[in-house]
Amino acid sequence: MIQCNIQACAEICQPALEKTNKDGKKFLTFTVKIPIKGKDNSFSDLFLSVSTNGDYSQIGKYPVGRRVSLKGKMVPRKYKGLIYYNVHTEGDVLTAAPGNALFISGTLDFKGKTGKKIQQLSDKKNRPYQAFSAFSTNKTGDDAEFIWVHFMNFHLTEANKVSEEQSVAITGDLHFNAYRKDINMDCIVKSIGPWVWNKSTENENK
Repeated sequence: MIQCNIQACAEICQPALEKTNKDGKKFLTFTVKIPIKGKDNSFSDLFLSVSTNGDYSQIGKYPVGRRVSLKGKMVPRKYKGLIYYNVHTEGDVLTAAPGNALFISGTLDFKGKTGKKIQQLSDKKNRPYQAFSAFSTNKTGDDAEFIWVHFMNFHLTEANKVSEEQSVAITGDLHFNAYRKDINMDCIVKSIGPWVWNKSTENENK
């Protein structure tokens, strides 16, 4: 499971559409983009699929090219190898000034399993920390897909060290990075502990 609380300033790149949920309530969806800078100084666009309260009469508030400020819950989902970042807004989507910088920030709540490589590192002051990747699984029908997140734990103790292929629950600060046009999630760990898988948590990811 991966859930994020985010705030962002982004540019609308696909027009708003009216949709109806399973309870018959109307809402609007549109797509926004945010440029993400890579370590090699290249940029790739992060696309967010945004859902917000509203109906057809309010579509004019969301023209292509407009910059908007929003906050809400983001749930990444992977389908046929592609990750889709779905955002359900909380509060109003506000028009941002044309010169406002585009950004995304937030926190991440992760439950999954570490990979086979745990790096034991030290910072410039010789303080130890761990860097590792971990994956969370989501299912579409019978097909399982894996979303990887890179973590850095700078507050390392004997109690919160992780090992290879360990089930973990992690919260921390969310960051995005770009590498060769691929966009990845990073997390600076705030808290970390063991996680026990059960059937109900699997159902949360379906």
